Amino acid sequence: MSYLEWMSPAFVLVEFVANDILIRPFDRSVCLSPSTDFDVKERVRAATDIVDVIGHDLELRPQGRHFVARCPFHNDTRPSMTVNQERQSWKCWVCDIGGDIFSFVMQREGVDFPTALRSLAERAGIEIPEFNRGPKTQPGSPDDKATLMKAVDLICRAYFDELASGQSDDAKMARDYLASRGIDDSNRELFKIGFAPDSWDFAVNLLKRNKLSEAVAQAAGIAIGRDGKSGCYDRFRGRLMFPIDNAQGQAISLGGRIIPAIANRIAEAKGDGSNGGAKYINGPETMLFRKSNELYGLHLARDAMRAADEVLVMEGYTDVVATRMAGIDHSVAVLGTALTAAHVRVLKRFVNRVVLVLDGDEAGKRRAEEVLELFVTADADLRILTLPDGLDPADFLAQKSAANLLDMAGKAPDAMDHKLNRLTEGVDVTRDTHRVTTAIETMLGVLTKTPAKSDKTELKIDQLLVRMSQTFGLPVERLQRRLETVREENAERERKQARYRKANTSNGPQGSTQSNAPTRSPASPKPAIRPPASASMDDFDPFAQAAMEDAAAFGIDEGFDDYAPSTPSDFGASNHPGRNSANEPPRPQPPEQGAAITGVDRELFEILIESPEVAAMAVEAIDPSWLHSNTAKMLLSAYQDLDLQGRDLDVDSVLVLLENDFLKNQIITLQERIEQRAGHVLDEPHLRYTAILTRFREREFDAEKTRQIEKLQSASLPEDEELAMLEQLFAAERIRQTPR
Repeated sequence: MSYLEWMSPAFVLVEFVANDILIRPFDRSVCLSPSTDFDVKERVRAATDIVDVIGHDLELRPQGRHFVARCPFHNDTRPSMTVNQERQSWKCWVCDIGGDIFSFVMQREGVDFPTALRSLAERAGIEIPEFNRGPKTQPGSPDDKATLMKAVDLICRAYFDELASGQSDDAKMARDYLASRGIDDSNRELFKIGFAPDSWDFAVNLLKRNKLSEAVAQAAGIAIGRDGKSGCYDRFRGRLMFPIDNAQGQAISLGGRIIPAIANRIAEAKGDGSNGGAKYINGPETMLFRKSNELYGLHLARDAMRAADEVLVMEGYTDVVATRMAGIDHSVAVLGTALTAAHVRVLKRFVNRVVLVLDGDEAGKRRAEEVLELFVTADADLRILTLPDGLDPADFLAQKSAANLLDMAGKAPDAMDHKLNRLTEGVDVTRDTHRVTTAIETMLGVLTKTPAKSDKTELKIDQLLVRMSQTFGLPVERLQRRLETVREENAERERKQARYRKANTSNGPQGSTQSNAPTRSPASPKPAIRPPASASMDDFDPFAQAAMEDAAAFGIDEGFDDYAPSTPSDFGASNHPGRNSANEPPRPQPPEQGAAITGVDRELFEILIESPEVAAMAVEAIDPSWLHSNTAKMLLSAYQDLDLQGRDLDVDSVLVLLENDFLKNQIITLQERIEQRAGHVLDEPHLRYTAILTRFREREFDAEKTRQIEKLQSASLPEDEELAMLEQLFAAERIRQTPR
């Protein structure tokens, strides 16, 4: 099977478990052709110097033929990252990660391959062409992502300048309010905090002066269209403004906080008793901004998050500013939504421990109750910290200290314990039968919403049932039976509702299928791109939606992360050992986890890296099923794809084809081993390859011999067939032992 087939949309989603690759079904559509995509990546790689890119973020110093730097991915006290300018690669042996320029950007910024490609292409001044996307969006149109980015950036800068140097009374009130909150100039500049004047057209007119239309202002979430009339007006007026940046530090939306003095003045002028509107207003969903994916302050916190292996998730951007001012740098905030599975997947790129910090008011307690379902399915250590006495983080830090907050975060219970503690608070579990039964049914009701989608999820549910058993003093088996009963009851209820909906829709006038769903307003934002019906949203990567939004830049229909952009290939038609025959029965899936490339597999790929000429022979002779790990199988498939495309089989071409930072790291690690071993290996690559090929074939011979002996021992064959098989075994063994 080719690398492109391994990574084809209908075939797999790739994860990394125990230093190997885990394969599970995935469905997406991709529109870049493999050959064109390879050329685009090669152009970007050739136009980019890894020393310039890494040196922009890190302090590099020469050391021999290479450069070294303090690794940003762990608490590095001395330079342990090596940057090889000649090979355009990097490696940290402490972290055991490395790769090329693409994988550095992916690791550093926590983004997928398409985003890293686009970022480096923009840096190099290379336009990435679109493929199979229909009409190309025009610069300056409301459908053009770059235009919307420009509009948001212009407004953020204008608001920043207005707060920094505006001479109006309102601007002075905004500065006074900021000072009263203890936010100094350094933090104002760090978070790019600004002020939106109390004007209906400040932002709209600014964009017009820069030749950006009202349609662009609305599409970017900066302005609101007038109901039933032409024109639009500013969304944010008389507010303290907080730019919302993506993981690369680019402004994609804004949030505004009310300023009490200005709100009171507006209310007095109106004389209608209004309070100046909501305390916080976030920008709407746009082509740039998806609330359920984005986290405020992520681009500022990612290095501190990696160092702490923990993140504190707040409820608002002012909480992040407050914690940062207190010296807690590993904090981010959700943006007007609850913590979602997409958020957790984003955070898992940087940390293993996620602490959700909630206000101590009733609303915060209710939100804590909603997290358990996410905890069951999330592959993360998800903790809940509810602050005491109804305090929010800023108030807590003002009354206590950062050390107190960090201590509480370290002791925060996981979502399961938090829920159990809340349900059993003040309950005598041996006497209060009604409340105990209610608590059990509540917990089981949550678990039924997360049906086992994998062995891992099922195992987690089993562990939770054990904890419930210990809390309530009931046998685990009884809880398991009740859980299955509740699941069946819910499934039957859903089937009845589906039948009812079907009956209602089929009984419309003249058999039409009418729906009572509300119609979408023309002013509403476009819906997010959805996967085909056969795909589950749970299969999608943390940055799937963000990658979908990035599709306009390089012609991809669906978002993806770490997958080779390709269309399904029919590369398995040939019958030589190196590729699967189209007539072969499907091979069993390789084991889900195992060791990384080691032993004879590692020897093989070191030879292929050393000698592209030997690689050309190996793609024809080596069967991927001979290899031990999925990692090795996929790397061999990548070589086979390059061969089918008629490209060189050198290591640079392999790195360009691969889009996964784990696989890139494997190649770089092998390169480093080869360099360290230089001068100590006597045999030529082709001789070592011949020896390895012999070992592979002997291993296959032994496996086949074992299978035949098992057949003989089973006594299931007729006597004549047994004799024939014995003769074949003896003959094969004689040939094998004959000196060559």
